[in-house]
Amino acid sequence: MLVRYLFLILLIFFSHHISWGEEYTVVDTIRQHYSYADLMEDLDSLQSLYPECIRYELRDSTLQGRPIPVVYFGERDDDIPQKVVMIQASMHAREYMTAQLVMSMLEHYAACFCNNDFYKTYNLHSLFQHVMFVIMPMVNPDGVEIAQNGEAGVFTDEAREWVRGKRNEGIVFDQIKSNARGVDINRNFSNGFGKAKFARKEKDFYHYPGPEPNSEVESKLMLAVSKEFPYVCFLNYHTSGEKVYYGCMNAAERVNKAALCMSQAIKRCTNYPLYGPNSAHPSGTWADEVEKIYLRPSATIEIGSKNPVPIHEFQAIKLRSEERFSRNAETD
Repeated sequence: MLVRYLFLILLIFFSHHISWGEEYTVVDTIRQHYSYADLMEDLDSLQSLYPECIRYELRDSTLQGRPIPVVYFGERDDDIPQKVVMIQASMHAREYMTAQLVMSMLEHYAACFCNNDFYKTYNLHSLFQHVMFVIMPMVNPDGVEIAQNGEAGVFTDEAREWVRGKRNEGIVFDQIKSNARGVDINRNFSNGFGKAKFARKEKDFYHYPGPEPNSEVESKLMLAVSKEFPYVCFLNYHTSGEKVYYGCMNAAERVNKAALCMSQAIKRCTNYPLYGPNSAHPSGTWADEVEKIYLRPSATIEIGSKNPVPIHEFQAIKLRSEERFSRNAETD
Protein backbone atom coordinates (compact mmCIF):
# COMPACT_ATOMS: atom_id res chain seq x y z
CA MET A 1 0.00 0.00 0.00
CA LEU A 2 2.78 2.40 0.89
CA VAL A 3 4.66 1.68 -2.33
CA ARG A 4 1.51 2.21 -4.39
CA TYR A 5 0.77 5.48 -2.58
CA LEU A 6 4.31 6.71 -3.10
CA PHE A 7 4.13 5.70 -6.75
CA LEU A 8 1.06 7.92 -7.18
CA ILE A 9 2.71 10.84 -5.39
CA LEU A 10 5.83 10.59 -7.54
CA LEU A 11 3.87 10.39 -10.77
CA ILE A 12 1.94 13.51 -9.86
CA PHE A 13 5.03 15.33 -8.63
CA PHE A 14 6.98 14.62 -11.80
CA SER A 15 4.04 15.45 -14.06
CA HIS A 16 4.01 19.07 -12.92
CA HIS A 17 5.02 20.16 -16.41
CA ILE A 18 1.62 19.33 -17.90
CA SER A 19 -0.43 22.47 -18.34
CA TRP A 20 -3.64 22.54 -16.34
CA GLY A 21 -4.90 25.75 -17.88
CA GLU A 22 -2.98 28.37 -15.93
CA GLU A 23 0.47 29.95 -15.98
CA TYR A 24 2.29 30.68 -12.75
CA THR A 25 4.83 33.46 -12.84
CA VAL A 26 6.46 33.99 -9.46
CA VAL A 27 9.50 31.82 -10.20
CA ASP A 28 11.58 33.07 -13.14
CA THR A 29 12.49 30.15 -15.39
CA ILE A 30 13.98 32.26 -18.18
CA ARG A 31 17.02 33.87 -16.54
CA GLN A 32 20.22 31.77 -16.45
CA HIS A 33 21.29 32.65 -12.91
CA TYR A 34 18.81 31.73 -10.22
CA SER A 35 20.42 33.33 -7.20
CA TYR A 36 20.01 33.13 -3.46
CA ALA A 37 18.35 36.56 -3.54
CA ASP A 38 15.89 35.29 -6.19
CA LEU A 39 15.13 32.26 -4.04
CA MET A 40 14.41 34.33 -0.94
CA GLU A 41 12.20 36.77 -2.84
CA ASP A 42 10.25 33.88 -4.38
CA LEU A 43 9.79 32.17 -1.02
CA ASP A 44 8.39 35.37 0.47
CA SER A 45 5.99 35.73 -2.47
CA LEU A 46 4.83 32.10 -2.43
CA GLN A 47 4.33 32.05 1.33
CA SER A 48 2.21 35.22 1.04
CA LEU A 49 0.20 33.84 -1.88
CA TYR A 50 -0.35 30.35 -0.44
CA PRO A 51 -0.15 30.57 3.37
CA GLU A 52 -2.44 27.57 3.79
CA CYS A 53 0.10 25.18 2.27
CA ILE A 54 3.52 26.87 2.21
CA ARG A 55 5.66 28.05 5.06
CA TYR A 56 9.39 28.36 5.37
CA GLU A 57 11.96 28.89 8.07
CA LEU A 58 15.42 30.40 7.93
CA ARG A 59 17.74 28.03 9.72
CA ASP A 60 21.50 27.91 10.29
CA SER A 61 23.68 30.50 8.55
CA THR A 62 26.55 29.59 6.24
CA LEU A 63 30.16 30.74 6.57
CA GLN A 64 29.24 33.80 4.49
CA GLY A 65 26.22 34.57 6.69
CA ARG A 66 23.41 33.36 4.44
CA PRO A 67 20.59 31.62 6.37
CA ILE A 68 19.54 28.36 4.69
CA PRO A 69 15.77 28.09 4.12
CA VAL A 70 13.72 24.98 4.82
CA VAL A 71 10.29 24.88 3.18
CA TYR A 72 7.25 22.91 4.32
CA PHE A 73 4.63 22.23 1.65
CA GLY A 74 1.30 20.57 2.41
CA GLU A 75 -1.58 21.20 4.77
CA ARG A 76 -0.43 20.34 8.26
CA ASP A 77 -3.11 18.52 10.22
CA ASP A 78 -2.04 16.54 13.27
CA ASP A 79 -5.28 14.55 13.10
CA ILE A 80 -4.51 13.20 9.63
CA PRO A 81 -1.67 10.66 9.24
CA GLN A 82 0.89 12.09 6.90
CA LYS A 83 3.67 10.71 4.77
CA VAL A 84 6.63 13.06 4.63
CA VAL A 85 9.12 13.32 1.76
CA MET A 86 12.39 15.26 2.02
CA ILE A 87 13.72 16.99 -1.09
CA GLN A 88 17.06 18.75 -1.46
CA ALA A 89 18.54 20.70 -4.35
CA SER A 90 21.58 22.88 -5.13
CA MET A 91 23.87 20.99 -2.77
CA HIS A 92 26.51 21.46 -5.46
CA ALA A 93 27.19 25.09 -6.28
CA ARG A 94 27.14 24.95 -10.07
CA GLU A 95 23.86 23.00 -10.04
CA TYR A 96 21.65 25.97 -9.19
CA MET A 97 19.12 25.10 -11.91
CA THR A 98 17.89 22.39 -9.55
CA ALA A 99 16.72 25.11 -7.12
CA GLN A 100 14.94 26.82 -10.00
CA LEU A 101 13.21 23.56 -10.96
CA VAL A 102 12.16 22.64 -7.43
CA MET A 103 10.82 26.15 -6.82
CA SER A 104 8.80 26.05 -10.04
CA MET A 105 7.34 22.71 -8.90
CA LEU A 106 6.50 24.24 -5.54
CA GLU A 107 4.69 27.16 -7.17
CA HIS A 108 2.73 24.90 -9.50
CA TYR A 109 1.57 22.53 -6.79
CA ALA A 110 0.67 25.28 -4.36
CA ALA A 111 -1.64 26.74 -7.00
CA CYS A 112 -3.10 23.28 -7.76
CA PHE A 113 -3.62 22.67 -4.04
CA CYS A 114 -5.48 25.95 -3.54
CA ASN A 115 -7.51 25.60 -6.74
CA ASN A 116 -8.71 22.08 -5.84
CA ASP A 117 -7.31 20.73 -9.09
CA PHE A 118 -7.57 17.05 -9.97
CA TYR A 119 -5.08 14.52 -11.24
CA LYS A 120 -7.27 11.94 -12.98
CA THR A 121 -9.74 11.05 -10.17
CA TYR A 122 -7.56 12.34 -7.32
CA ASN A 123 -8.32 15.66 -5.69
CA LEU A 124 -4.94 17.23 -5.05
CA HIS A 125 -6.10 19.22 -2.06
CA SER A 126 -7.18 16.01 -0.36
CA LEU A 127 -4.07 14.16 -1.48
CA PHE A 128 -1.71 16.77 -0.07
CA GLN A 129 -3.49 16.63 3.25
CA HIS A 130 -1.88 13.23 3.57
CA VAL A 131 1.60 14.06 2.33
CA MET A 132 4.02 16.83 3.19
CA PHE A 133 7.19 17.79 1.37
CA VAL A 134 10.08 19.18 3.39
CA ILE A 135 12.24 20.99 0.87
CA MET A 136 15.74 22.42 1.08
CA PRO A 137 15.79 24.19 -2.31
CA MET A 138 19.31 25.65 -1.99
CA VAL A 139 21.49 23.71 0.44
CA ASN A 140 24.67 25.52 -0.62
CA PRO A 141 23.90 29.24 -1.18
CA ASP A 142 27.52 30.34 -0.64
CA GLY A 143 28.71 27.99 -3.36
CA VAL A 144 25.93 29.11 -5.71
CA GLU A 145 27.00 32.74 -5.31
CA ILE A 146 30.60 31.81 -6.15
CA ALA A 147 29.49 29.77 -9.18
CA GLN A 148 27.52 32.74 -10.47
CA ASN A 149 29.70 35.68 -9.43
CA GLY A 150 33.18 34.45 -8.61
CA GLU A 151 35.06 36.62 -6.10
CA ALA A 152 32.13 39.05 -6.01
CA GLY A 153 30.00 36.30 -4.49
CA VAL A 154 31.96 36.06 -1.23
CA PHE A 155 32.22 38.43 1.72
CA THR A 156 35.32 37.30 3.63
CA ASP A 157 38.93 37.99 2.60
CA GLU A 158 39.96 34.37 3.12
CA ALA A 159 37.28 32.99 0.80
CA ARG A 160 37.93 35.74 -1.75
CA GLU A 161 41.64 34.93 -1.85
CA TRP A 162 40.88 31.23 -2.21
CA VAL A 163 38.55 31.83 -5.18
CA ARG A 164 41.10 34.18 -6.75
CA GLY A 165 43.79 31.55 -6.29
CA LYS A 166 41.74 28.88 -8.04
CA ARG A 167 41.10 31.31 -10.89
CA ASN A 168 44.85 31.93 -11.19
CA GLU A 169 45.31 28.15 -11.48
CA GLY A 170 43.06 28.30 -14.54
CA ILE A 171 39.97 26.84 -12.90
CA VAL A 172 36.76 28.55 -13.98
CA PHE A 173 34.65 29.62 -11.00
CA ASP A 174 31.37 28.51 -12.60
CA GLN A 175 32.52 24.89 -12.18
CA ILE A 176 32.65 24.97 -8.37
CA LYS A 177 30.71 22.27 -6.52
CA SER A 178 31.93 23.05 -2.99
CA ASN A 179 30.86 25.52 -0.35
CA ALA A 180 32.84 28.64 0.63
CA ARG A 181 35.11 26.51 2.84
CA GLY A 182 36.10 24.39 -0.15
CA VAL A 183 34.20 21.32 1.07
CA ASP A 184 32.07 19.20 -1.26
CA ILE A 185 28.96 18.80 0.90
CA ASN A 186 27.90 15.71 -1.01
CA ARG A 187 31.06 13.96 0.15
CA ASN A 188 30.86 15.18 3.77
CA PHE A 189 28.62 12.47 5.24
CA SER A 190 29.75 9.45 7.23
CA ASN A 191 28.80 6.45 5.07
CA GLY A 192 31.89 6.01 2.90
CA PHE A 193 33.50 9.28 4.00
CA GLY A 194 36.81 9.93 2.22
CA LYS A 195 36.44 6.92 -0.09
CA ALA A 196 35.34 8.73 -3.24
CA LYS A 197 37.42 7.82 -6.29
CA PHE A 198 38.66 11.38 -6.89
CA ALA A 199 38.75 12.59 -3.28
CA ARG A 200 41.01 15.61 -2.71
CA LYS A 201 43.25 16.07 0.32
CA GLU A 202 42.63 19.79 0.83
CA LYS A 203 39.93 22.32 0.11
CA ASP A 204 39.08 22.61 -3.54
CA PHE A 205 36.30 23.46 -5.95
CA TYR A 206 35.19 19.81 -5.87
CA HIS A 207 35.75 16.39 -4.28
CA TYR A 208 37.26 17.53 -0.97
CA PRO A 209 35.19 15.67 1.67
CA GLY A 210 36.22 17.97 4.52
CA PRO A 211 38.34 17.41 7.62
CA GLU A 212 35.83 14.98 9.11
CA PRO A 213 32.27 13.72 8.50
CA ASN A 214 29.51 16.26 9.00
CA SER A 215 31.98 19.10 9.52
CA GLU A 216 29.96 21.69 7.61
CA VAL A 217 27.04 23.93 8.60
CA GLU A 218 25.15 22.69 5.55
CA SER A 219 25.62 18.98 6.27
CA LYS A 220 24.81 19.44 9.95
CA LEU A 221 21.57 21.21 9.03
CA MET A 222 20.58 18.51 6.55
CA LEU A 223 21.03 15.90 9.25
CA ALA A 224 19.01 17.97 11.71
CA VAL A 225 16.16 18.36 9.20
CA SER A 226 16.32 14.65 8.38
CA LYS A 227 15.51 13.88 12.03
CA GLU A 228 12.41 16.09 12.21
CA PHE A 229 10.03 13.49 10.71
CA PRO A 230 9.94 9.77 9.97
CA TYR A 231 10.40 10.34 6.23
CA VAL A 232 9.16 7.73 3.79
CA CYS A 233 11.73 8.65 1.14
CA PHE A 234 14.33 11.18 0.02
CA LEU A 235 14.58 12.93 -3.39
CA ASN A 236 17.84 14.58 -4.43
CA TYR A 237 18.22 16.92 -7.39
CA HIS A 238 21.58 17.27 -9.12
CA THR A 239 23.04 18.00 -12.55
CA SER A 240 23.96 16.68 -15.02
CA GLY A 241 23.67 13.59 -17.25
CA GLU A 242 19.91 12.94 -17.43
CA LYS A 243 19.92 9.82 -15.29
CA VAL A 244 18.63 8.52 -11.95
CA TYR A 245 20.74 6.92 -9.24
CA TYR A 246 19.08 4.81 -6.60
CA GLY A 247 20.07 2.50 -3.76
CA CYS A 248 23.33 2.10 -1.89
CA MET A 249 25.79 -0.81 -2.00
CA ASN A 250 25.79 -1.32 1.77
CA ALA A 251 22.11 -0.55 2.39
CA ALA A 252 19.57 -3.20 3.35
CA GLU A 253 18.07 -5.16 0.45
CA ARG A 254 14.54 -3.98 1.22
CA VAL A 255 15.72 -0.35 1.07
CA ASN A 256 17.28 -0.87 -2.34
CA LYS A 257 14.10 -2.57 -3.59
CA ALA A 258 12.00 0.38 -2.42
CA ALA A 259 14.46 2.78 -4.06
CA LEU A 260 14.11 0.85 -7.32
CA CYS A 261 10.30 1.17 -7.18
CA MET A 262 10.63 4.92 -6.62
CA SER A 263 13.09 5.31 -9.46
CA GLN A 264 10.94 3.32 -11.87
CA ALA A 265 8.12 5.78 -11.20
CA ILE A 266 10.48 8.66 -11.98
CA LYS A 267 11.70 6.94 -15.14
CA ARG A 268 8.12 6.65 -16.40
CA CYS A 269 7.93 10.44 -16.39
CA THR A 270 11.45 11.32 -17.54
CA ASN A 271 12.78 8.31 -19.48
CA TYR A 272 16.06 8.78 -17.61
CA PRO A 273 18.10 5.54 -17.34
CA LEU A 274 18.51 4.00 -13.90
CA TYR A 275 21.78 3.26 -12.11
CA GLY A 276 21.46 1.01 -9.10
CA PRO A 277 23.36 0.30 -5.88
CA ASN A 278 26.23 -1.48 -7.61
CA SER A 279 27.07 1.51 -9.80
CA ALA A 280 29.30 3.11 -7.14
CA HIS A 281 30.74 2.40 -3.70
CA PRO A 282 29.52 4.53 -0.76
CA SER A 283 31.48 7.78 -0.84
CA GLY A 284 29.99 10.08 1.77
CA THR A 285 27.02 11.25 -0.28
CA TRP A 286 23.67 12.27 1.15
CA ALA A 287 21.97 9.32 -0.57
CA ASP A 288 24.53 6.93 0.92
CA GLU A 289 23.82 8.39 4.34
CA VAL A 290 20.03 8.27 4.47
CA GLU A 291 19.70 4.81 2.95
CA LYS A 292 22.15 3.32 5.43
CA ILE A 293 21.26 5.31 8.57
CA TYR A 294 17.49 5.75 8.22
CA LEU A 295 16.76 2.64 6.13
CA ARG A 296 14.69 4.75 3.75
CA PRO A 297 14.82 4.77 -0.06
CA SER A 298 16.45 7.60 -1.95
CA ALA A 299 16.61 8.64 -5.59
CA THR A 300 19.02 11.15 -7.12
CA ILE A 301 17.76 12.82 -10.29
CA GLU A 302 20.44 14.28 -12.56
CA ILE A 303 18.98 16.83 -14.97
CA GLY A 304 20.54 18.58 -17.96
CA SER A 305 23.40 17.87 -20.33
CA LYS A 306 26.28 19.80 -18.73
CA ASN A 307 27.28 22.08 -15.85
CA PRO A 308 26.00 24.65 -15.35
CA VAL A 309 22.90 23.58 -17.27
CA PRO A 310 22.15 26.24 -19.93
CA ILE A 311 18.82 27.93 -19.32
CA HIS A 312 17.60 27.05 -22.81
CA GLU A 313 17.47 23.42 -21.61
CA PHE A 314 14.98 24.23 -18.86
CA GLN A 315 11.98 24.07 -21.18
CA ALA A 316 13.32 20.94 -22.87
CA ILE A 317 13.58 19.22 -19.50
CA LYS A 318 9.96 20.11 -18.87
CA LEU A 319 8.81 19.00 -22.32
CA ARG A 320 10.61 15.70 -22.04
CA SER A 321 8.84 14.93 -18.81
CA GLU A 322 5.51 15.99 -20.29
CA GLU A 323 5.96 13.72 -23.30
CA ARG A 324 6.87 10.70 -21.20
CA PHE A 325 4.04 11.26 -18.78
CA SER A 326 1.41 11.75 -21.50
CA ARG A 327 2.37 8.37 -22.98
CA ASN A 328 2.15 6.53 -19.68
CA ALA A 329 -0.52 8.27 -17.60
CA GLU A 330 -3.43 6.29 -18.99
CA THR A 331 -1.77 2.95 -18.30
CA ASP A 332 -0.90 3.62 -14.63
